[in-house]
Amino acid sequence: MITRPNFDLAATKALEILIEKKITETPVDPMRILKDYPGVRIIPFTKMADEIEKEREDLVPMFYTNQDAATFHLSEKMDDISYIVVYNMRLPIEIIHRAIARELGHIVLGHNGTVRTPKVRMAEAMCFAHHLLSPRPVVNMLQKSGMPFTMNVMTATLGCSDECVDDLQMIPGVNVSPELNAKVRDLFAPHIKEYINFHKASPKKDKSPVLDLGTYMDNYEE
Repeated sequence: MITRPNFDLAATKALEILIEKKITETPVDPMRILKDYPGVRIIPFTKMADEIEKEREDLVPMFYTNQDAATFHLSEKMDDISYIVVYNMRLPIEIIHRAIARELGHIVLGHNGTVRTPKVRMAEAMCFAHHLLSPRPVVNMLQKSGMPFTMNVMTATLGCSDECVDDLQMIPGVNVSPELNAKVRDLFAPHIKEYINFHKASPKKDKSPVLDLGTYMDNYEE
């Protein structure tokens, strides 16, 4: 039984997907990534309830504490589908995106069995989600831009809410190869530089809090 999360692996897998999918702009849309992932069907809670002829209110408790999204691994494929990801479409988009990214993490990291404890699976999936949607190479570019690294900047570039930043601050620094970080930086650099240049050319007083991401950027190398 694995009782310690492999945060390095989770972060590495997230960056590898950004490279594989050639994602170049933020906010990253995990829904688009998941829809293209083989063997996955994604569906809102409400539509799922209609398909299995249950009231939505009766369906939600089936998803335990994850009432934003959940993944079901099918023991036998149905129409080449191995995973069904169900999500709550009534939530704000930034919460939906974090939830979908987390469920993608469960799939990518192979969280199907009981090798890892539930706590380890959740920690790894959350780490994956944050590195997918708030890639450290992008954060590093913003921090080094010369403009204040504020909540408004995080929201505008990464679609990150206050709740997202609170969660992000709980993620420990990871060891990812400098080469991988550099590849992701190069993907996003034109888009982020455009934002930085626009921000500097049209300065507005930003009264939102300056951010400290805790340990998230520890061990970062390019």
